[in-house]
Amino acid sequence: MTIQFSNAAKAKQLREFFQQHGRIYIVVDATRDDVGVPDFLKGDPALRLVLNSRMPQPIYIRDDALTSDFSFSGQSHACHIPMPYIWAAYQPDGDLEQGLVWEDCVPETIRVVVNATRSLQETTAIEQPSPDTSTPTTIEKANISEKKVRHLRVVK
Repeated sequence: MTIQFSNAAKAKQLREFFQQHGRIYIVVDATRDDVGVPDFLKGDPALRLVLNSRMPQPIYIRDDALTSDFSFSGQSHACHIPMPYIWAAYQPDGDLEQGLVWEDCVPETIRVVVNATRSLQETTAIEQPSPDTSTPTTIEKANISEKKVRHLRVVK
């Protein structure tokens, strides 16, 4: 088995983020066959799993995969998540700007939904006329609100 450098770099970033915060969510593409999670969670391209340094079981973040025994509805399940299928990490109660997203690992279904949502927002903003020139137009309002929206930090 060979370890890709990008997976090792991601594992290092994930370990550091987890050590820094102690409690994080990871977002996993559970549509992949080699992602080991309970059957009722398979098929979710944005499965969120909580990692907490206070969990009694060890959590192993290796260069090729994350492994641990996670509890789902009170039942323990041995999980194996290959690094390429972890596509984001963030603090549950924190600022999303402080999170991580690995764009090259985001599932295509998520990309399509995000792009469609952005297109819809842009179309809606352009179609709305501004009733008064002294107030910002809808496009200007959209630009203002975009600046206030927090985003996950892109990791390349």
